[in-house]
Amino acid sequence: MQENFFQRKMMASIVTAITLAMILASISIYDDAGRTSDYGEAFLAAGMLYGMYGGVIVLFYGSLMSAVIEFVMNRWFNIKTPIYILFHGVFGLIMLKVPILAVFGVAAAILYALIDRWILHRIKKDKPIKMIMLTPITLFAMIWSVLSFISPDQPPFTVEDAVEFATSGVGTIIDKFPKEEGVITVGNATRETSVKEIGDEVYIVTFTETWKDEDAGGPWSISYKVERGSSTLYDQSHNGL
Repeated sequence: MQENFFQRKMMASIVTAITLAMILASISIYDDAGRTSDYGEAFLAAGMLYGMYGGVIVLFYGSLMSAVIEFVMNRWFNIKTPIYILFHGVFGLIMLKVPILAVFGVAAAILYALIDRWILHRIKKDKPIKMIMLTPITLFAMIWSVLSFISPDQPPFTVEDAVEFATSGVGTIIDKFPKEEGVITVGNATRETSVKEIGDEVYIVTFTETWKDEDAGGPWSISYKVERGSSTLYDQSHNGL
């Protein structure tokens, strides 16, 4: 094995994973541009997801295959960089049968090999290699900052939005209540959906059911605390208790 073997493989894995995550996250943001209002947050979430899964694959499978290639070529052949890179591309293709994934697999493998050779070259020339790590991290942060800056302002989260979010589930007890503020009567049952704002864009959405026939029992209600993107159980009562 050549200079700083484990350091090279680790750095190549990290840089490749971050670069691949940036590319995939950018594609994801482009495809979902009409369904998100915070591009920076969406880019960060997608980048972390792709980086986590891609990083594991690159670190373990990629580094293992790279180590095997380097060991074999150093032991039995006079290693040449173009052949080294080509073999990485082949191994990037082997485990991926889906065409689009195969493309990214080959690209990631070739990028890994290029970074690995570049690090080796700089080590041999006694040149610093920290910038190789810092560059993709800095670029990721810059893209996130730019996307956050150009993201349109989010529209206000209104009472109507809170009710819509609270009633968006399927197959729950809430299905039988009005989908907006109001009251409906079904047989002996009266069902009401009501909303109260308790903070800035924070609402309590309450679903109350009462019966004309007292033998059917007293009123029943359930309340949810609703904010943008989240809904949690706030209170539940039967017969006012």
